[in-house]
Amino acid sequence: MIELYGSGQFSLEKSGEKINRQAAAIKLQVIELEFLLQNVRIIQHILNKSLTSKRAPTQIVKLLKNQVEDERYAPLFAGWVHFRTESDREVAYVDEFLVKQLLLNLLFRMHRNADMKETPRLDITFGQDAVTLKGVYLANPNDRTLSSSISSISNESLQAFLDQRICSLIAYVAELHEGKFELTALPEGRIEMLVSIPYDVN
Repeated sequence: MIELYGSGQFSLEKSGEKINRQAAAIKLQVIELEFLLQNVRIIQHILNKSLTSKRAPTQIVKLLKNQVEDERYAPLFAGWVHFRTESDREVAYVDEFLVKQLLLNLLFRMHRNADMKETPRLDITFGQDAVTLKGVYLANPNDRTLSSSISSISNESLQAFLDQRICSLIAYVAELHEGKFELTALPEGRIEMLVSIPYDVN
């Protein structure tokens, strides 16, 4: 035990810190796995042509705030998300499950691709006609957001391949809600992701 953990109070404190870091990393992996499994569920429905948007009147402000403040995600993302209200609209015709998953896809994608020297930011604005979610982050060296389509998978391209599929899924869910998804390169190595979802069904 002494050889494993070292001796003295200082070594015990360092071991405790290491264990806490490892536990936090494992917890994050479990949370992300749960989220990814939900993506698999959606993709399976898409492949089976059985995915439909079950849009119903929803308290959209409450829905998005509750998702950000969920105890699983708040420690990771709450500090990144900023809400702004430009109208008194609180109800939107959305599919609750799909919209919550869309929000998580934006946040987890930023988490994977951001250079944490600069805190990512997601602005959620409740406008006159639509809800917009605008994420901006400083891209890390592994971010291949705007690379051309990747047709094959290798160890080097796996993350980029999956990343493009995540973007496609975000766009697909936005389109199911008659909205849109845009991905833009900004100056100084930053990336902007913009989702717009109208309140009403046309």
